[in-house]
Amino acid sequence: MTALELLRFPFVQYALIVSALMAVCASLIGVPLVLKRYSFMGFGLSNVAFMGMAFAIVIDATNSLAIVMPLTVAATILLIGFGNRFKKISGDASLAMITVGSLAIGHFAINTFSMRGNITADVSETLFGGMRLLTLQMPDVWQSIALTAAVIFFFAFFYRRIFAITFDVDFMQATGQRPLIYELLLSAITGVVIAMSMNLLGSLLTASLIIFPALSAMRLFKSYKTVVIFAAIAAATCSLLGILVSILFELPVTTTIILMNITLFLVLLAVDTLRKILV
Repeated sequence: MTALELLRFPFVQYALIVSALMAVCASLIGVPLVLKRYSFMGFGLSNVAFMGMAFAIVIDATNSLAIVMPLTVAATILLIGFGNRFKKISGDASLAMITVGSLAIGHFAINTFSMRGNITADVSETLFGGMRLLTLQMPDVWQSIALTAAVIFFFAFFYRRIFAITFDVDFMQATGQRPLIYELLLSAITGVVIAMSMNLLGSLLTASLIIFPALSAMRLFKSYKTVVIFAAIAAATCSLLGILVSILFELPVTTTIILMNITLFLVLLAVDTLRKILV
């Protein structure tokens, strides 16, 4: 079966659309996070989302996002919005505490209180995505479209403010602006994206889509705007190729997409290194 023949199936179409759109969202929020040295934030917040998903599994909630999203957004606001304003616990220590604690609490809740028979499958599906991408429905597509439109609008409308809070919060304060407002907005958007992506793609893929596209873009470009645009294109392309390759060769979907991102990063790293040697 060829790639063109695969495109006739609705489940493949849904998977391609949702993965590409969520990749764009994750890569857009990933650029400021990586530049602010919050690269590990994506993984940490994905574990918070995992904890919320575990609670939803325990109570057998019909809409897991109603639990996952408030928890993830609250944790994101705490870590990004207010993280630099409280120095009793350093940023990396607080992130490590939340990462390990959320993962442990979520796993404990599922193993102790869940009434479902196949707990291992629930945990694996939530963390690694499994075949979730290939079981998406039309409502998932519309949710992804709405979220992507909101994220793109946010970055386009508040581009200068996002740039300012990424590189120089002190200068923004000195000019009479209120960086906390935009940090909280960015935190809320980040939390929503991670919660939605976690629900559709799984924890591991969500974290990788935040980190790798941004790092790949930074190997080639120095302009903030160019990095943002290239990261979104790279993330979407790797997701599309990863899904098609995984289906054609019967490979794990989530890890194939991640390996595509890793391969792109290594290629661009080699190009960047060679360019520096020659110049």
